[in-house]
Amino acid sequence: MAFVRVIASDELWDGEMKSCTVAGLRVCLLLLRIGDTVRAYEDRCAHLGVPLSEGTLRGSVLTCSAHHYEYDALTGCGINPCTVKLVEFPLRIEDGAICVDVPDE
Repeated sequence: MAFVRVIASDELWDGEMKSCTVAGLRVCLLLLRIGDTVRAYEDRCAHLGVPLSEGTLRGSVLTCSAHHYEYDALTGCGINPCTVKLVEFPLRIEDGAICVDVPDE
């Protein structure tokens, strides 16, 4: 699949996350002003599939609302527990927009 425009980059603020649908798949977009890094992850906790967008983002730690699984928002790797990892999607910023590439199912 090609990159799809998801949101204008200035609509996603520092430390904010938004949930959106791209090609029928929920994707959680995270913007961290640590080097202006933007990440796109499937909006789904690796534990029970609860939407991560219902959780919290503090600094670079993303915490699931259900069972408090914690992830490093920059890498998608689990912090607690460390054995899990989020599904990340390729992302690029073009012409002031955040564009995400999700695989065909």
